Amino acid sequence: MTGTSSALDVELTGVPGPQAAKGQPFAGDPRSLWRPAQFGETLDLAAVPARKRIGFDGGKSAGRRTLAERADLLANLQELMWAHVAAAPEEERRAVEKAIAARVKRRSPKEAKRREKLFTPEVEEALAALERGPRVLLVLQGMDSSGKGGMVKSVVSAMDPLGVDVAAFGRPTPEQKRQHYLQRIIAQLPEPGHVGVFDRSHYEDVLVPTITGSASQKELGRRTEALQLFERELVRRGFVIVKVMLHISPDEQLERLVSRLDREHKHWKYDPSDADARAQFPDYQEAYARLIEATDADHAPWHITGADRKWYSRLAVQELLIAALADLNLRWPAADYDVEHERSRLVETRRAAS
Repeated sequence: MTGTSSALDVELTGVPGPQAAKGQPFAGDPRSLWRPAQFGETLDLAAVPARKRIGFDGGKSAGRRTLAERADLLANLQELMWAHVAAAPEEERRAVEKAIAARVKRRSPKEAKRREKLFTPEVEEALAALERGPRVLLVLQGMDSSGKGGMVKSVVSAMDPLGVDVAAFGRPTPEQKRQHYLQRIIAQLPEPGHVGVFDRSHYEDVLVPTITGSASQKELGRRTEALQLFERELVRRGFVIVKVMLHISPDEQLERLVSRLDREHKHWKYDPSDADARAQFPDYQEAYARLIEATDADHAPWHITGADRKWYSRLAVQELLIAALADLNLRWPAADYDVEHERSRLVETRRAAS
């Protein structure tokens, strides 16, 4: 007899079932706890708490313990998505792809015209070449020392590394500067079944020119609109997008940067440009706020998590990933062979191997 398909028991607020709320560490739905709308009609990052443990009553020890306890669930959910892409019946795969794509409207003639102006043929070609299928893209943004690298080591590492794609974006190379700014981003996108992590991202191509003044307001507006259209197209192709700003206070950032200078083995992590960026801290916060407001959407939501407590921001991001994967409502692919027959065949090999 063939195997039967079953769902993964996910303990998460908002997921149907008797076990829904059990084990979920936050008092509130992680999908909405850190959305920009929680912090006022007009986003002012200076007023957003960087140290407050929103939705979590425990301290550091409890947070670390919970992070470890929920790591297996995150890993299982990632494996489930990978298994779905690899072995689920085509009908199920198509249904999931359709459900994700339905999170945004179908491309309209108006959108198509805007894309002609904002994208190059190379960008459209690269987007069209993306294989359809579910995958998660975690976008991490934040000031220097806000904890982006540590997030990858502490949270993302719980998943199978064969199913995780991590990309860090620094200054574009001379060759990349000659291309449309989205081309290097598309080249690093995760494949179906994988979780992709961007340590900095396509948002740098708006944020940095805003601070340096290297692009006009008109060009910045065009780039922002291009990012909106870009993310819509990703969702149509099966991407589940989770964008997180790790919000660090200026005092905490200063302490972390100075600590890099105090420890010889951390000197490599410091760059003299870090001091220049700190001098423009309010400008960066304003640029982030306006960019987040312009690009926050239910199909590609922003979450602003306080990063002064590293353990707390890591716990928050872990729960956001769990929610994103759980919302796919996937089932383990059923075996397309007789399980008991195969078990007997394997037992028989014991004699041959003796």
